[in-house]
Amino acid sequence: MNRRFRSFTWLVLLGLLLAGCGGAATPEAGEPAAPVATEAPTTAPEPEAAACLKIGLSIGSGETNSLDPFAIATSEQAVYMNQVYNRLMDLDNDFVLHPELAASWESNDDATEWTFHLQEGVLFHDGHELTSADVVWTYQRLIDPENPSESYATLSFLTPESIVAVDDYTVRFVTADPVPELPLLITTKNTWIIPAGATSDELRLNGFGTGPFIPVDFEPVQQPHYFVRNPDYWEAGLPLEACLEFYVIQEPTTRLAALQSGEVEIVEYIDFATIPTLQTDPNVTILTTGASTSLTFSMWADTPPFDDPLVRQAMKMLVDRQAMIDTVFLGYGIIGDDNPIPPTSPFAWRTEVPARDVEGAIALLAEAGYGPDNPLSVDLYTADFMPGVVAAAQMFAEQAAEAGVTVNVIVGPPADHWDNVWLKQSFVNSGWDPRHPGEGLAIAYASDALYNETHWFREDYDTLIAQAASTVDPVQRADLYRQAEQLLTEEGGVLIPLFTRGVAAMRNNCTGYERHIQTSRFDLRRATCER
Repeated sequence: MNRRFRSFTWLVLLGLLLAGCGGAATPEAGEPAAPVATEAPTTAPEPEAAACLKIGLSIGSGETNSLDPFAIATSEQAVYMNQVYNRLMDLDNDFVLHPELAASWESNDDATEWTFHLQEGVLFHDGHELTSADVVWTYQRLIDPENPSESYATLSFLTPESIVAVDDYTVRFVTADPVPELPLLITTKNTWIIPAGATSDELRLNGFGTGPFIPVDFEPVQQPHYFVRNPDYWEAGLPLEACLEFYVIQEPTTRLAALQSGEVEIVEYIDFATIPTLQTDPNVTILTTGASTSLTFSMWADTPPFDDPLVRQAMKMLVDRQAMIDTVFLGYGIIGDDNPIPPTSPFAWRTEVPARDVEGAIALLAEAGYGPDNPLSVDLYTADFMPGVVAAAQMFAEQAAEAGVTVNVIVGPPADHWDNVWLKQSFVNSGWDPRHPGEGLAIAYASDALYNETHWFREDYDTLIAQAASTVDPVQRADLYRQAEQLLTEEGGVLIPLFTRGVAAMRNNCTGYERHIQTSRFDLRRATCER
Protein backbone atom coordinates (compact mmCIF):
# COMPACT_ATOMS: atom_id res chain seq x y z
CA MET A 1 0.00 0.00 0.00
CA ASN A 2 1.60 3.32 -1.01
CA ARG A 3 2.11 6.20 1.40
CA ARG A 4 -0.80 8.25 0.09
CA PHE A 5 -3.31 5.54 0.82
CA ARG A 6 -1.76 4.72 4.21
CA SER A 7 -2.25 8.35 5.25
CA PHE A 8 -5.74 8.41 3.83
CA THR A 9 -6.75 5.24 5.67
CA TRP A 10 -5.29 6.59 8.95
CA LEU A 11 -7.36 9.75 8.62
CA VAL A 12 -10.59 7.89 7.99
CA LEU A 13 -9.93 5.66 10.97
CA LEU A 14 -9.45 8.69 13.19
CA GLY A 15 -12.61 10.28 11.87
CA LEU A 16 -14.53 7.08 12.55
CA LEU A 17 -13.35 6.85 16.14
CA LEU A 18 -14.36 10.41 16.95
CA ALA A 19 -17.53 10.57 14.85
CA GLY A 20 -18.87 7.15 15.90
CA CYS A 21 -19.38 5.95 12.35
CA GLY A 22 -18.12 2.34 12.29
CA GLY A 23 -15.19 0.46 10.69
CA ALA A 24 -12.23 1.54 8.60
CA ALA A 25 -11.69 1.95 4.88
CA THR A 26 -9.01 -0.25 3.32
CA PRO A 27 -8.42 1.04 -0.21
CA GLU A 28 -6.40 -0.89 -2.73
CA ALA A 29 -2.86 0.17 -3.41
CA GLY A 30 -1.71 1.80 -6.63
CA GLU A 31 1.19 3.89 -7.85
CA PRO A 32 -0.22 7.27 -8.93
CA ALA A 33 2.07 9.93 -10.35
CA ALA A 34 0.99 12.68 -7.95
CA PRO A 35 3.13 13.85 -5.01
CA VAL A 36 2.66 11.61 -2.00
CA ALA A 37 1.38 12.89 1.32
CA THR A 38 4.01 14.25 3.65
CA GLU A 39 2.28 13.72 6.99
CA ALA A 40 -1.24 12.71 7.97
CA PRO A 41 -3.47 15.47 9.41
CA THR A 42 -3.69 15.46 13.18
CA THR A 43 -7.07 17.10 13.85
CA ALA A 44 -10.53 15.54 13.72
CA PRO A 45 -14.20 16.26 14.44
CA GLU A 46 -15.14 17.20 17.99
CA PRO A 47 -16.77 14.30 19.85
CA GLU A 48 -19.83 16.36 20.82
CA ALA A 49 -20.57 16.97 17.13
CA ALA A 50 -20.79 13.26 16.38
CA ALA A 51 -24.52 13.08 15.52
CA CYS A 52 -24.66 12.81 11.74
CA LEU A 53 -26.77 14.90 9.40
CA LYS A 54 -29.15 12.45 7.69
CA ILE A 55 -30.16 12.93 4.06
CA GLY A 56 -32.76 11.02 2.05
CA LEU A 57 -32.03 10.53 -1.65
CA SER A 58 -34.61 9.60 -4.25
CA ILE A 59 -32.44 7.67 -6.69
CA GLY A 60 -30.02 4.79 -6.20
CA SER A 61 -27.16 4.04 -8.57
CA GLY A 62 -26.96 0.31 -7.93
CA GLU A 63 -23.73 -1.56 -8.50
CA THR A 64 -22.43 1.15 -10.83
CA ASN A 65 -22.22 3.61 -7.93
CA SER A 66 -18.78 5.17 -7.82
CA LEU A 67 -16.75 7.99 -6.28
CA ASP A 68 -14.93 8.61 -9.55
CA PRO A 69 -16.14 11.91 -11.09
CA PHE A 70 -15.21 10.70 -14.57
CA ALA A 71 -18.75 9.41 -15.18
CA ILE A 72 -21.69 10.52 -13.04
CA ALA A 73 -24.83 8.84 -14.35
CA THR A 74 -27.20 9.47 -11.44
CA SER A 75 -28.06 12.15 -8.91
CA GLU A 76 -26.91 9.89 -6.08
CA GLN A 77 -23.38 9.85 -7.48
CA ALA A 78 -23.51 13.61 -8.08
CA VAL A 79 -24.44 14.21 -4.44
CA TYR A 80 -21.38 12.31 -3.25
CA MET A 81 -19.01 14.19 -5.59
CA ASN A 82 -20.03 17.44 -3.88
CA GLN A 83 -18.90 16.10 -0.52
CA VAL A 84 -15.56 14.62 -1.59
CA TYR A 85 -14.21 17.10 -4.13
CA ASN A 86 -13.97 20.75 -5.19
CA ARG A 87 -13.86 22.29 -8.66
CA LEU A 88 -11.83 25.27 -9.85
CA MET A 89 -14.99 27.39 -9.93
CA ASP A 90 -18.55 27.03 -8.70
CA LEU A 91 -21.77 28.09 -10.44
CA ASP A 92 -24.78 29.69 -8.80
CA ASN A 93 -28.38 29.36 -9.99
CA ASP A 94 -27.83 32.12 -12.56
CA PHE A 95 -24.71 30.41 -13.98
CA VAL A 96 -22.50 33.10 -12.46
CA LEU A 97 -19.00 31.85 -11.66
CA HIS A 98 -17.54 32.03 -8.17
CA PRO A 99 -13.99 31.15 -7.06
CA GLU A 100 -13.41 27.77 -5.48
CA LEU A 101 -10.01 26.10 -5.83
CA ALA A 102 -9.11 28.84 -8.31
CA ALA A 103 -8.67 32.08 -6.36
CA SER A 104 -8.72 34.15 -9.56
CA TRP A 105 -8.39 33.92 -13.34
CA GLU A 106 -7.83 36.10 -16.38
CA SER A 107 -7.41 35.82 -20.14
CA ASN A 108 -5.40 37.47 -22.88
CA ASP A 109 -7.13 39.95 -25.20
CA ASP A 110 -8.38 37.40 -27.75
CA ALA A 111 -9.46 34.76 -25.18
CA THR A 112 -7.04 32.11 -26.45
CA GLU A 113 -5.10 31.90 -23.18
CA TRP A 114 -6.78 31.59 -19.79
CA THR A 115 -4.68 31.61 -16.63
CA PHE A 116 -5.96 30.31 -13.29
CA HIS A 117 -4.30 31.01 -9.95
CA LEU A 118 -4.90 28.32 -7.33
CA GLN A 119 -5.65 28.69 -3.65
CA GLU A 120 -2.47 27.88 -1.74
CA GLY A 121 -2.29 25.52 1.22
CA VAL A 122 -5.26 23.36 0.13
CA LEU A 123 -4.81 19.73 1.18
CA PHE A 124 -6.21 16.56 -0.30
CA HIS A 125 -7.72 14.06 2.12
CA ASP A 126 -4.45 12.14 2.14
CA GLY A 127 -2.55 15.22 3.33
CA HIS A 128 -0.68 16.25 0.17
CA GLU A 129 -1.06 19.81 -1.11
CA LEU A 130 -3.07 20.73 -4.19
CA THR A 131 -0.87 21.92 -7.05
CA SER A 132 -1.31 22.70 -10.71
CA ALA A 133 -0.23 19.13 -11.54
CA ASP A 134 -3.52 17.87 -10.08
CA VAL A 135 -5.53 20.28 -12.22
CA VAL A 136 -3.64 19.34 -15.38
CA TRP A 137 -4.17 15.62 -14.71
CA THR A 138 -7.87 16.11 -14.00
CA TYR A 139 -8.60 17.80 -17.31
CA GLN A 140 -6.26 15.69 -19.44
CA ARG A 141 -8.00 12.59 -18.15
CA LEU A 142 -11.44 13.94 -19.08
CA ILE A 143 -10.47 14.71 -22.71
CA ASP A 144 -8.55 11.54 -23.49
CA PRO A 145 -9.89 10.51 -26.94
CA GLU A 146 -9.08 6.87 -26.18
CA ASN A 147 -11.33 6.98 -23.12
CA PRO A 148 -13.64 10.01 -23.39
CA SER A 149 -15.54 11.27 -20.37
CA GLU A 150 -19.06 12.63 -20.15
CA SER A 151 -17.61 16.13 -20.62
CA TYR A 152 -15.56 15.25 -23.70
CA ALA A 153 -17.85 17.04 -26.17
CA THR A 154 -18.15 20.13 -23.99
CA LEU A 155 -14.35 20.33 -23.60
CA SER A 156 -13.61 19.65 -27.27
CA PHE A 157 -11.67 22.94 -27.59
CA LEU A 158 -8.96 21.49 -25.32
CA THR A 159 -6.09 19.16 -26.10
CA PRO A 160 -3.81 17.48 -23.57
CA GLU A 161 -0.96 19.75 -24.69
CA SER A 162 -3.09 22.89 -24.23
CA ILE A 163 -3.27 22.49 -20.43
CA VAL A 164 -0.04 23.72 -18.89
CA ALA A 165 1.27 23.93 -15.33
CA VAL A 166 3.02 27.32 -15.30
CA ASP A 167 4.17 26.83 -11.71
CA ASP A 168 2.89 25.00 -8.64
CA TYR A 169 -0.11 27.29 -8.26
CA THR A 170 -0.76 28.51 -11.81
CA VAL A 171 -2.48 26.65 -14.66
CA ARG A 172 -2.90 27.92 -18.20
CA PHE A 173 -5.37 26.72 -20.84
CA VAL A 174 -4.29 27.58 -24.39
CA THR A 175 -6.73 27.14 -27.27
CA ALA A 176 -6.36 27.33 -31.04
CA ASP A 177 -9.41 29.57 -31.32
CA PRO A 178 -10.90 32.11 -28.92
CA VAL A 179 -13.00 30.54 -26.16
CA PRO A 180 -14.53 33.53 -24.38
CA GLU A 181 -16.60 31.36 -22.04
CA LEU A 182 -13.83 28.93 -21.11
CA PRO A 183 -14.13 29.34 -17.31
CA LEU A 184 -17.80 28.48 -17.54
CA LEU A 185 -17.36 25.65 -20.06
CA ILE A 186 -14.70 23.92 -17.95
CA THR A 187 -17.03 23.97 -14.94
CA THR A 188 -19.00 20.80 -15.61
CA LYS A 189 -20.38 18.11 -13.35
CA ASN A 190 -17.24 16.01 -13.98
CA THR A 191 -14.50 18.59 -13.41
CA TRP A 192 -13.96 17.85 -9.73
CA ILE A 193 -10.22 18.05 -9.11
CA ILE A 194 -8.56 14.71 -8.38
CA PRO A 195 -4.94 13.95 -7.43
CA ALA A 196 -2.46 13.74 -10.28
CA GLY A 197 -2.05 10.15 -11.37
CA ALA A 198 -5.24 8.91 -9.70
CA THR A 199 -6.98 6.17 -11.71
CA SER A 200 -10.54 4.90 -11.94
CA ASP A 201 -9.61 1.77 -10.01
CA GLU A 202 -8.28 3.89 -7.14
CA LEU A 203 -11.12 6.40 -7.10
CA ARG A 204 -14.13 4.13 -7.59
CA LEU A 205 -14.40 3.06 -3.95
CA ASN A 206 -11.72 5.28 -2.40
CA GLY A 207 -12.50 8.68 -3.82
CA PHE A 208 -10.41 11.36 -2.15
CA GLY A 209 -10.24 15.01 -3.02
CA THR A 210 -10.03 18.38 -1.29
CA GLY A 211 -13.72 18.43 -0.35
CA PRO A 212 -15.44 19.04 2.99
CA PHE A 213 -16.17 15.38 3.79
CA ILE A 214 -14.33 12.06 3.57
CA PRO A 215 -16.08 8.81 2.50
CA VAL A 216 -16.01 5.88 4.91
CA ASP A 217 -15.92 2.25 3.74
CA PHE A 218 -17.73 3.16 0.55
CA GLU A 219 -19.50 0.33 -1.26
CA PRO A 220 -21.78 0.78 -4.31
CA VAL A 221 -24.94 -0.58 -2.67
CA GLN A 222 -24.93 0.45 0.96
CA GLN A 223 -27.33 1.81 3.58
CA PRO A 224 -26.35 4.29 4.75
CA HIS A 225 -23.34 5.81 3.02
CA TYR A 226 -21.16 7.55 5.61
CA PHE A 227 -18.96 10.62 5.22
CA VAL A 228 -16.97 12.31 8.01
CA ARG A 229 -15.83 15.90 8.29
CA ASN A 230 -12.51 16.72 6.64
CA PRO A 231 -10.58 18.13 9.64
CA ASP A 232 -8.20 20.05 7.35
CA TYR A 233 -10.79 21.50 5.00
CA TRP A 234 -9.41 24.69 3.48
CA GLU A 235 -12.50 26.90 4.04
CA ALA A 236 -12.24 28.08 7.64
CA GLY A 237 -15.03 26.88 9.93
CA LEU A 238 -16.54 24.51 7.38
CA PRO A 239 -18.20 22.09 7.18
CA LEU A 240 -20.50 22.56 10.15
CA GLU A 241 -21.59 18.93 10.61
CA ALA A 242 -19.27 16.21 11.93
CA CYS A 243 -20.60 13.54 9.60
CA LEU A 244 -23.23 12.71 7.01
CA GLU A 245 -25.47 9.68 6.48
CA PHE A 246 -27.13 9.20 3.09
CA TYR A 247 -30.12 6.89 2.67
CA VAL A 248 -31.55 5.97 -0.72
CA ILE A 249 -35.34 5.91 -0.27
CA GLN A 250 -36.87 5.48 -3.70
CA GLU A 251 -40.49 4.99 -2.62
CA PRO A 252 -42.04 8.50 -2.35
CA THR A 253 -44.36 7.89 0.60
CA THR A 254 -41.59 6.14 2.55
CA ARG A 255 -39.30 9.09 1.87
CA LEU A 256 -42.04 11.46 3.05
CA ALA A 257 -42.59 9.47 6.24
CA ALA A 258 -38.85 9.41 6.98
CA LEU A 259 -38.70 13.20 6.70
CA GLN A 260 -41.81 13.81 8.81
CA SER A 261 -40.65 11.46 11.54
CA GLY A 262 -37.17 12.99 11.63
CA GLU A 263 -35.41 9.80 10.50
CA VAL A 264 -33.91 11.97 7.79
CA GLU A 265 -33.48 15.74 8.05
CA ILE A 266 -33.08 16.75 4.40
CA VAL A 267 -34.68 15.20 1.33
CA GLU A 268 -33.07 16.23 -1.94
CA TYR A 269 -36.07 15.48 -4.16
CA ILE A 270 -39.71 15.56 -3.12
CA ASP A 271 -42.30 13.68 -5.11
CA PHE A 272 -44.82 16.22 -6.38
CA ALA A 273 -47.79 14.19 -5.18
CA THR A 274 -46.56 14.49 -1.58
CA ILE A 275 -46.19 18.28 -1.61
CA PRO A 276 -49.75 18.99 -0.33
CA THR A 277 -49.06 16.83 2.73
CA LEU A 278 -45.79 18.62 3.46
CA GLN A 279 -47.40 22.03 3.08
CA THR A 280 -49.46 21.31 6.19
CA ASP A 281 -46.52 20.05 8.27
CA PRO A 282 -45.23 22.80 10.62
CA ASN A 283 -41.97 20.92 11.15
CA VAL A 284 -40.87 20.97 7.49
CA THR A 285 -39.81 23.69 5.07
CA ILE A 286 -40.23 23.16 1.30
CA LEU A 287 -37.40 24.52 -0.87
CA THR A 288 -38.09 25.22 -4.57
CA THR A 289 -36.16 26.49 -7.60
CA GLY A 290 -36.89 27.92 -11.01
CA ALA A 291 -36.60 25.81 -14.19
CA SER A 292 -34.48 22.84 -13.18
CA THR A 293 -34.32 19.26 -14.48
CA SER A 294 -35.61 18.68 -17.99
CA LEU A 295 -37.94 15.76 -18.69
CA THR A 296 -37.01 14.27 -22.05
CA PHE A 297 -38.62 11.78 -24.42
CA SER A 298 -35.61 10.78 -26.50
CA MET A 299 -36.07 9.20 -29.94
CA TRP A 300 -33.27 7.61 -31.99
CA ALA A 301 -33.26 9.72 -35.14
CA ASP A 302 -31.47 6.99 -37.11
CA THR A 303 -33.94 4.20 -36.26
CA PRO A 304 -37.48 3.60 -37.63
CA PRO A 305 -39.96 5.10 -37.15
CA PHE A 306 -38.07 8.05 -35.71
CA ASP A 307 -35.66 8.29 -38.63
CA ASP A 308 -38.48 10.10 -40.41
CA PRO A 309 -38.43 13.77 -39.31
CA LEU A 310 -42.19 13.95 -39.92
CA VAL A 311 -42.74 11.36 -37.19
CA ARG A 312 -40.48 13.23 -34.77
CA GLN A 313 -42.30 16.49 -35.46
CA ALA A 314 -45.69 14.82 -35.03
CA MET A 315 -44.72 13.38 -31.65
CA LYS A 316 -43.73 16.85 -30.48
CA MET A 317 -47.05 18.31 -31.63
CA LEU A 318 -49.07 15.69 -29.75
CA VAL A 319 -48.00 16.56 -26.23
CA ASP A 320 -50.08 18.90 -24.10
CA ARG A 321 -47.26 20.49 -22.14
CA GLN A 322 -49.26 22.69 -19.78
CA ALA A 323 -51.69 19.89 -18.94
CA MET A 324 -48.75 17.67 -18.03
CA ILE A 325 -47.33 20.36 -15.74
CA ASP A 326 -50.66 21.03 -14.08
CA THR A 327 -51.71 17.41 -13.66
CA VAL A 328 -48.55 15.42 -13.00
CA PHE A 329 -46.31 18.08 -11.49
CA LEU A 330 -48.99 20.11 -9.69
CA GLY A 331 -47.81 23.30 -11.37
CA TYR A 332 -44.15 22.85 -10.37
CA GLY A 333 -42.81 23.08 -13.90
CA ILE A 334 -41.85 25.34 -16.81
CA ILE A 335 -42.94 24.58 -20.39
CA GLY A 336 -40.14 23.16 -22.55
CA ASP A 337 -39.41 23.78 -26.23
CA ASP A 338 -37.66 20.54 -27.27
CA ASN A 339 -34.17 21.83 -26.61
CA PRO A 340 -32.21 22.07 -23.34
CA ILE A 341 -32.69 25.82 -22.93
CA PRO A 342 -36.04 26.76 -21.30
CA PRO A 343 -38.12 29.52 -22.96
CA THR A 344 -37.67 31.58 -19.79
CA SER A 345 -33.90 31.80 -20.38
CA PRO A 346 -32.40 34.94 -21.94
CA PHE A 347 -30.67 32.55 -24.36
CA ALA A 348 -33.94 30.98 -25.60
CA TRP A 349 -34.57 31.19 -29.34
CA ARG A 350 -38.24 31.95 -28.66
CA THR A 351 -40.28 32.67 -25.57
CA GLU A 352 -43.61 31.20 -26.70
CA VAL A 353 -44.02 27.49 -27.46
CA PRO A 354 -46.76 26.57 -29.98
CA ALA A 355 -49.86 24.97 -28.50
CA ARG A 356 -50.71 21.33 -28.98
CA ASP A 357 -51.90 20.52 -32.53
CA VAL A 358 -53.47 17.07 -32.85
CA GLU A 359 -54.80 17.69 -36.35
CA GLY A 360 -51.43 18.92 -37.52
CA ALA A 361 -49.79 15.81 -36.07
CA ILE A 362 -52.27 13.54 -37.83
CA ALA A 363 -51.50 15.29 -41.13
CA LEU A 364 -47.75 14.82 -40.67
CA LEU A 365 -48.21 11.15 -39.77
CA ALA A 366 -50.36 10.63 -42.86
CA GLU A 367 -47.61 12.17 -44.98
CA ALA A 368 -45.18 9.74 -43.34
CA GLY A 369 -47.46 6.80 -44.25
CA TYR A 370 -49.26 6.27 -40.94
CA GLY A 371 -53.01 6.33 -40.39
CA PRO A 372 -56.02 4.08 -39.66
CA ASP A 373 -54.80 1.42 -42.09
CA ASN A 374 -51.22 1.57 -40.83
CA PRO A 375 -51.29 2.87 -37.25
CA LEU A 376 -48.07 3.94 -35.57
CA SER A 377 -47.12 1.95 -32.47
CA VAL A 378 -43.97 2.57 -30.41
CA ASP A 379 -42.52 1.34 -27.11
CA LEU A 380 -41.54 3.99 -24.55
CA TYR A 381 -39.18 2.84 -21.82
CA THR A 382 -39.36 4.67 -18.52
CA ALA A 383 -38.83 4.40 -14.77
CA ASP A 384 -39.33 6.48 -11.63
CA PHE A 385 -35.80 7.86 -11.79
CA MET A 386 -37.21 11.23 -10.75
CA PRO A 387 -40.64 12.18 -9.41
CA GLY A 388 -43.44 12.26 -11.98
CA VAL A 389 -41.67 10.58 -14.88
CA VAL A 390 -43.83 7.47 -15.16
CA ALA A 391 -47.05 9.43 -14.73
CA ALA A 392 -45.89 11.85 -17.44
CA ALA A 393 -45.13 8.95 -19.79
CA GLN A 394 -48.57 7.48 -19.21
CA MET A 395 -50.19 10.85 -19.79
CA PHE A 396 -48.28 11.27 -23.05
CA ALA A 397 -49.54 7.85 -24.16
CA GLU A 398 -53.12 9.04 -23.56
CA GLN A 399 -52.49 12.23 -25.50
CA ALA A 400 -50.88 10.38 -28.43
CA ALA A 401 -53.84 7.97 -28.61
CA GLU A 402 -56.04 10.88 -29.69
CA ALA A 403 -54.12 10.85 -32.98
CA GLY A 404 -54.29 7.07 -33.34
CA VAL A 405 -50.73 6.57 -32.08
CA THR A 406 -50.14 3.73 -29.63
CA VAL A 407 -47.41 4.38 -27.07
CA ASN A 408 -46.70 1.24 -25.06
CA VAL A 409 -45.28 2.47 -21.76
CA ILE A 410 -42.78 -0.05 -20.40
CA VAL A 411 -41.92 0.71 -16.77
CA GLY A 412 -38.71 -0.71 -15.35
CA PRO A 413 -36.97 -0.43 -11.97
CA PRO A 414 -35.19 2.90 -11.44
CA ALA A 415 -31.91 1.24 -10.49
CA ASP A 416 -31.74 -0.50 -13.90
CA HIS A 417 -32.81 2.40 -16.08
CA TRP A 418 -29.44 4.07 -16.59
CA ASP A 419 -27.49 0.83 -16.97
CA ASN A 420 -29.79 -1.37 -19.02
CA VAL A 421 -32.30 0.88 -20.79
CA TRP A 422 -30.99 4.39 -21.39
CA LEU A 423 -28.81 4.55 -24.53
CA LYS A 424 -29.94 1.01 -25.32
CA GLN A 425 -33.56 1.56 -26.44
CA SER A 426 -34.79 3.77 -29.26
CA PHE A 427 -37.44 5.65 -27.24
CA VAL A 428 -36.74 6.41 -23.59
CA ASN A 429 -37.37 8.95 -20.87
CA SER A 430 -34.38 10.71 -19.41
CA GLY A 431 -33.63 13.95 -17.60
CA TRP A 432 -30.86 16.53 -17.57
CA ASP A 433 -29.77 19.21 -15.14
CA PRO A 434 -30.01 22.75 -16.54
CA ARG A 435 -26.83 24.01 -18.13
CA HIS A 436 -25.48 27.07 -19.86
CA PRO A 437 -26.04 26.76 -23.65
CA GLY A 438 -22.36 26.09 -24.31
CA GLU A 439 -22.57 22.87 -22.31
CA GLY A 440 -26.26 22.01 -22.52
CA LEU A 441 -26.41 22.02 -26.31
CA ALA A 442 -23.34 19.80 -26.59
CA ILE A 443 -23.51 17.20 -23.83
CA ALA A 444 -26.25 15.03 -25.37
CA TYR A 445 -26.86 16.44 -28.85
CA ALA A 446 -23.48 17.10 -30.49
CA SER A 447 -22.46 14.35 -32.91
CA ASP A 448 -19.43 13.37 -30.83
CA ALA A 449 -21.23 13.53 -27.47
CA LEU A 450 -20.61 10.48 -25.29
CA TYR A 451 -24.32 10.56 -24.39
CA ASN A 452 -25.85 11.25 -27.78
CA GLU A 453 -29.12 9.76 -26.60
CA THR A 454 -31.06 10.66 -29.79
CA HIS A 455 -28.55 9.42 -32.40
CA TRP A 456 -28.97 12.78 -34.13
CA PHE A 457 -25.85 13.54 -36.12
CA ARG A 458 -25.89 16.95 -37.78
CA GLU A 459 -22.73 18.65 -39.00
CA ASP A 460 -24.49 22.01 -39.35
CA TYR A 461 -25.59 21.82 -35.71
CA ASP A 462 -22.08 20.91 -34.56
CA THR A 463 -20.69 23.84 -36.55
CA LEU A 464 -23.05 26.30 -34.87
CA ILE A 465 -21.97 25.12 -31.41
CA ALA A 466 -18.30 25.31 -32.35
CA GLN A 467 -18.72 28.79 -33.81
CA ALA A 468 -20.54 29.98 -30.71
CA ALA A 469 -17.77 28.67 -28.45
CA SER A 470 -15.13 30.71 -30.34
CA THR A 471 -17.16 33.91 -30.86
CA VAL A 472 -15.94 36.69 -28.60
CA ASP A 473 -18.84 39.09 -29.17
CA PRO A 474 -21.58 38.05 -26.67
CA VAL A 475 -24.45 39.18 -28.89
CA GLN A 476 -23.19 37.20 -31.88
CA ARG A 477 -22.47 34.22 -29.65
CA ALA A 478 -26.01 34.24 -28.22
CA ASP A 479 -27.41 34.39 -31.76
CA LEU A 480 -25.45 31.27 -32.74
CA TYR A 481 -26.75 29.46 -29.67
CA ARG A 482 -30.30 30.38 -30.67
CA GLN A 483 -29.77 29.09 -34.20
CA ALA A 484 -28.59 25.77 -32.78
CA GLU A 485 -31.59 25.60 -30.43
CA GLN A 486 -34.02 26.23 -33.28
CA LEU A 487 -32.44 23.49 -35.38
CA LEU A 488 -32.66 21.04 -32.50
CA THR A 489 -36.26 21.99 -31.70
CA GLU A 490 -37.48 21.65 -35.27
CA GLU A 491 -35.47 18.66 -36.49
CA GLY A 492 -33.84 16.93 -33.52
CA GLY A 493 -34.87 13.72 -31.84
CA VAL A 494 -35.65 15.04 -28.38
CA LEU A 495 -39.08 15.97 -27.06
CA ILE A 496 -38.76 18.13 -23.92
CA PRO A 497 -42.28 18.98 -22.76
CA LEU A 498 -41.18 20.65 -19.53
CA PHE A 499 -38.55 21.53 -16.99
CA THR A 500 -39.45 20.60 -13.45
CA ARG A 501 -38.90 22.98 -10.59
CA GLY A 502 -36.51 21.46 -8.12
CA VAL A 503 -38.32 20.69 -4.88
CA ALA A 504 -36.46 19.66 -1.73
CA ALA A 505 -37.50 19.68 1.92
CA MET A 506 -35.73 20.23 5.23
CA ARG A 507 -36.67 19.83 8.86
CA ASN A 508 -37.21 23.20 10.58
CA ASN A 509 -34.49 22.48 13.13
CA CYS A 510 -31.98 22.62 10.25
CA THR A 511 -30.41 25.51 8.37
CA GLY A 512 -27.79 26.15 5.71
CA TYR A 513 -29.03 24.01 2.84
CA GLU A 514 -30.47 25.54 -0.32
CA ARG A 515 -31.86 23.64 -3.30
CA HIS A 516 -29.76 24.34 -6.40
CA ILE A 517 -31.30 24.22 -9.88
CA GLN A 518 -28.73 21.55 -10.73
CA THR A 519 -29.29 18.32 -8.84
CA SER A 520 -25.60 17.66 -9.46
CA ARG A 521 -24.83 20.56 -7.09
CA PHE A 522 -25.58 19.44 -3.53
CA ASP A 523 -23.78 21.71 -1.09
CA LEU A 524 -23.85 20.62 2.55
CA ARG A 525 -20.90 22.64 3.82
CA ARG A 526 -23.14 25.03 5.80
CA ALA A 527 -25.98 22.64 6.56
CA THR A 528 -26.50 21.88 10.23
CA CYS A 529 -29.32 20.83 12.57
CA GLU A 530 -30.08 21.50 16.22
CA ARG A 531 -30.62 18.20 18.00
